[in-house]
Amino acid sequence: LKDHMRQAGNINKATILQGPDGKSKGCGIVLYQHPKDAQRAIRQLTDSLLDGRNIFVREDRGQMNSSSGSSPSSKGLSVFVGNLAYETRWQDLKDHMRQAGNVDSAVIFEAPDGRSKGCGIVVYQHPKDAQRAVRQMNETTLHGRSIFVREDKESG
Repeated sequence: LKDHMRQAGNINKATILQGPDGKSKGCGIVLYQHPKDAQRAIRQLTDSLLDGRNIFVREDRGQMNSSSGSSPSSKGLSVFVGNLAYETRWQDLKDHMRQAGNVDSAVIFEAPDGRSKGCGIVVYQHPKDAQRAVRQMNETTLHGRSIFVREDKESG
């Protein structure tokens, strides 16, 4: 993880999150020396391959802004998309959701066995695009299924 993420800048620490059984949870936290490097990682390393899998990079939600209680870079930028067909891949979702605006990234949630959970998150470049997605993309059809789109309640 550290070697891969170092492409964006100098790293203080990289941690792969593990479950009680010691197995990887499929995610990790990387602490960069400079915020600009973290932003570069989000821009350049999202959708890159790490050990044969596409990765999704975002600012850690644990880094809270003390005055607003939210993550300033993600607030209002992401939407939750549900009722996805199991064969829908991140690129399909990203391409479909581009109808509402410029998409930074899309991720499909997966079970530990790698199978789709039928839902995902799309992150837009501007809050107005995320709001438009909720209004215009809800109940559109992707891979033969009517999807639902709502504000991502976990992003802030």
